[in-house]
Amino acid sequence: MTQTHSVILKIENITKLHGQFKALNTISLEINRAEIFGLLGPNGAGKSTLLSILAGASKPSSGFAWLDGMEIQPNNLKLRARIGLVPQDFAFYEDLTAKENLLFFGQLFGMQGQVLTNKVNEILEIIGLDDEKAHQYSKYFSGGMKRRLNLGIALVHSPDILMLDEPTVGVDPQSRNRIFEAIKIINAMGTTVIYTTHYMEEAESLCNRIAILNHGEIIACDTLQNLLSLTQTTINFSIHENDQTKSGILQNKLPELKSEPLQGSYSLTSHKNSTPDIINLLVNEKIQIINLHLDSPNLEKVFLSLTGRHLRD
Repeated sequence: MTQTHSVILKIENITKLHGQFKALNTISLEINRAEIFGLLGPNGAGKSTLLSILAGASKPSSGFAWLDGMEIQPNNLKLRARIGLVPQDFAFYEDLTAKENLLFFGQLFGMQGQVLTNKVNEILEIIGLDDEKAHQYSKYFSGGMKRRLNLGIALVHSPDILMLDEPTVGVDPQSRNRIFEAIKIINAMGTTVIYTTHYMEEAESLCNRIAILNHGEIIACDTLQNLLSLTQTTINFSIHENDQTKSGILQNKLPELKSEPLQGSYSLTSHKNSTPDIINLLVNEKIQIINLHLDSPNLEKVFLSLTGRHLRD
């Protein structure tokens, strides 16, 4: 049975001006329920500005955003309660323990009693803070543990949609993996996730669909596979340089094959990964490979091909 996706968040022609500067320029997107949607772009691309508007923390200069058909506005507190935002800055009280922070923010959303206690314990387990760390003052936490607590606070009220603004900046590998696992757990429970990052490997690892943002504009939006197909795969390989007969066979069977300056070396560039076909040809013709290297597409190359610059320029 084919699964149909319903739209939970609709963004239409959102523009945000800071004076004469356009931080966002007519952004339009649709985000499906229960997907992990990536916003990928360099620092200063407008990712944080867009999340602030979608979380109801600021208003666009023009355009609209709807959550389940209801317009997101700063004064719509009931709607904003359905949203969890993990900001870049730490949003908790350092003189409280991790558990006290979670209890406090849960109470702000009207949670109390055993329901709140159970939820706090569930969140502590998801973000990987054991009982000892749960009772430590958060000012003594490492950067990675603080990032995990930041995530936990955004989850305590069970939001329908979770927005994360560069949640792994400056964290250790263990905390990064724990944050990834927590996001996957929350998503599997039905929460829609919007994940902003300038780390292409994070977007590739986590996201169902990815929008690439540059200078306040969406320059591409699609599945990872479709985005990667925008760039080409290059296969480089070498055979024995003096094997002229085999070289002739290769050129005959693969007309698009290019000879490299180094004798016996070749390259083939295409939108399709032809590596299996080339290996089968080499094996069938008993051509011995000295080396083979695959230069595969990635989001960095997609961004470079679309903008002419690297993601972290």
